[in-house]
Amino acid sequence: MKARQLRTRIIAYFVGISVFISLLFGFVCFLFAYTIEDHLFNVLLKDEAAYVSKQLNLGNTPQPRLDFIQYLEHKQQLPIFIKEALIEEPRAVEFASIDDKHYHLMWLDKGILLAEVSEQLVVRKIKMGMFNFLLVALAIVLIVAILLAFMSLAMAKKLLKPLDRLVDIVAQAPVEKLPQNFSNQFVNDEIGGFARTLEQALDRIRQFIDREQAFTRDASHELRTPIAVTQGALTLLQQEALNDKQQALVERAVSAQAQMAQSVEILLALAREETINQTEVKLLPLVENCILQQAHKIESKDISVEINVPSGATIALGESALNLILSNLIGNAFSHVDKGTVTVNFANNILSIVDTGQGIPSDIQGRIFESGIKGESSSGLGMGLSIVFRLCQRLDIHLSLDSSEQGSAFHLTCPKN
Repeated sequence: MKARQLRTRIIAYFVGISVFISLLFGFVCFLFAYTIEDHLFNVLLKDEAAYVSKQLNLGNTPQPRLDFIQYLEHKQQLPIFIKEALIEEPRAVEFASIDDKHYHLMWLDKGILLAEVSEQLVVRKIKMGMFNFLLVALAIVLIVAILLAFMSLAMAKKLLKPLDRLVDIVAQAPVEKLPQNFSNQFVNDEIGGFARTLEQALDRIRQFIDREQAFTRDASHELRTPIAVTQGALTLLQQEALNDKQQALVERAVSAQAQMAQSVEILLALAREETINQTEVKLLPLVENCILQQAHKIESKDISVEINVPSGATIALGESALNLILSNLIGNAFSHVDKGTVTVNFANNILSIVDTGQGIPSDIQGRIFESGIKGESSSGLGMGLSIVFRLCQRLDIHLSLDSSEQGSAFHLTCPKN
């Protein structure tokens, strides 16, 4: 379809340019013909003016030599429509009457020369013939233009054949294996130079991907091993006889352990571009759990928490992914509010985390979701919102921010169930 569209556009360009040039040429031809005709009448009148002036100087009655030119002694002898036209335009020398007659006028020192040139207007008599000739010429030009367009297409196809081959090499290569050693099959021209540059770029990309894959593989092993060890230790510890305080600490460690395991799985899935499981979960229990997990951040602060989430509300994002998003956003709100309110709202499929803190500085609001971007008062590494943003992109969630000196609000427009 694209090739056909390109071919149609090329033909249209050739035809359009040809039509434009032909019409311009026709217009110039008519303009030239009328100009030459007017110039001829002016030359004839000048010649007759010299002859009439000579007769006047000899005291003879002037008699023009050409039948269509007459000598008038006074302006009052002019036809009425010419006198009326001269009142509006005193310098006019050409006049057309309502009976389709055409006049040329020349002023003398004594008298006027008036030429009625209706029968001498050659261009007017042959203009239909000229027009028909130009139409035939236009048709011939269009045929030639179309032939040239098809010839150009054939030539372009031949010249771009190596580029098509290069496109096929890149397009047919599997995602997990970028093409290699393909530039040698191209000659040393512009396309060959592009092929070599592309091959070098793909080699660097492949090396980068290999390093990232190796890092992700090693990180996956190194992170999961201590998590598994601590999980086993916590399981054994739960089986021991513990007092209430110890039991509470163990439960808190178990919850943090589960959250860390979920976070690691989500982050590794993001790194490996794996599909993240998006099952439907109840939203209210998950919000309450995330608030409890982050509650240690507000133990010494005067912060009230409001939850405006319907008890039956569900969301198809998956518990692990949503838990990571909410933990980051709620924890971020708790960290940046010393006194005020943090509110979690859910309505019309939009989940909002709103706080009454000091807001995000205006100079970093546009880059707040970039890695390493944080305010001066932040004690974190500036990675949390970047991870949340990437995760929202993967889950088809639209994440937006409204922030001012009265506080900040993160809005997550979730996909419909």
